[in-house]
Amino acid sequence: MGIFSDRISKEILLFDGSMGALIGQMGFKTACPDEMAITNSDVIESIHKAYIDSGANVILSDTFGATEMALSHKGKSGMGNEITKNAVKIARKAAGENALVAVDMGPTSEFMYPVGSYKMKDFYKTFYDQALSAKEAGCDFAMIETQTDVSECRAACLAAKDAGLEAACSFTFSSGRTLTGSTPECCALILEAAGASAIGVNCSTGPDQMLPIIKAIRNVTNLPIIVQPNAGLPETRPDGSVYYPFTPEEMLESMKKIVEAGASAIGGCCGTTPDHIRMLSSLSGAPAPEKPKIDTEYVCSKRVYVPLQYAVNDIEEIDDPEDLYDLDEETTLALIDLTGLTGEEAEEKTQECAAISKNPLAFKANSREALASALKNYPGVAAVIAEDDMQDVIDMYGAKRIEI
Repeated sequence: MGIFSDRISKEILLFDGSMGALIGQMGFKTACPDEMAITNSDVIESIHKAYIDSGANVILSDTFGATEMALSHKGKSGMGNEITKNAVKIARKAAGENALVAVDMGPTSEFMYPVGSYKMKDFYKTFYDQALSAKEAGCDFAMIETQTDVSECRAACLAAKDAGLEAACSFTFSSGRTLTGSTPECCALILEAAGASAIGVNCSTGPDQMLPIIKAIRNVTNLPIIVQPNAGLPETRPDGSVYYPFTPEEMLESMKKIVEAGASAIGGCCGTTPDHIRMLSSLSGAPAPEKPKIDTEYVCSKRVYVPLQYAVNDIEEIDDPEDLYDLDEETTLALIDLTGLTGEEAEEKTQECAAISKNPLAFKANSREALASALKNYPGVAAVIAEDDMQDVIDMYGAKRIEI
């Protein structure tokens, strides 16, 4: 168990609030706030200290958009390593022994195949590079946040783990789903299988609208839940400027309900300031909530989750990915045969099947290479038919071994 898992298993943690809100209040206008870790390090350090002085015991580095993939949109390609290391070191200096430091890993603004042109390995690499830089600079864990696509978030989680960091993963939802259509339950199950240490929801809305999401997550996993809402839903003034309406006092009243619903960590996102965090500090330090008892195992795709005990009763083998379009409505598991495929061929077939099928997938394999490639690239929780000697591969990606 890492330092983050140890802390969040014992007490309610308090994360910091918005970085952008304070940068804007200070009069800085920049298309790349992450670069301020190099150009204005004293400003970033002062923001961290303000949150720590307000009671935060977890702070996020100024690296939300510092993956190479994200930086390429801002004309800052090649700066990811320098920005991330500087930002983490600044946060580490500000934190001292008073707070944990997380490398903040935000979305890349790209989409995975078939919606976008990038493959899973491309996302994995950009997140791995950032996570490794952060690890070398001394961060405690990775906070993968504001994620809109579970495939991308999963790639970031696997990459952070392989770089030697614990990973907490947080999503943003609209009308109960991510931008690419995943429910809170699917997000929680997929990231738990990928090895996340905590699951969360951030940004999205104000705290009151997050209560159903917390309930949905707690129904399928006992992972700790992190909740970092905006200071209410954004509103527009007569002059066209945007503001967030929740005062610190109003935020506290709403966040009391969040804690009662089972959150293990709280904090703020857009519009929140040290004043909000100071008000929330009265809720931190209490004993961690009791974990819900989860007896059911699930398999799931990005959009559908099914209890494993029912899924195995309606399984159909698929020879050609195109056949997935014609599955009977009663079919809950589509079985993909990987026999005789190389790792690269298994990767390609898995990506094609996952793009077509809304159903969870099952894989039949006689090769460790093919199975590992399929499971790494599958953005879901798969069922697997394989020999006992492949159990370690199955466990590595949180898949479920079955016999039929």
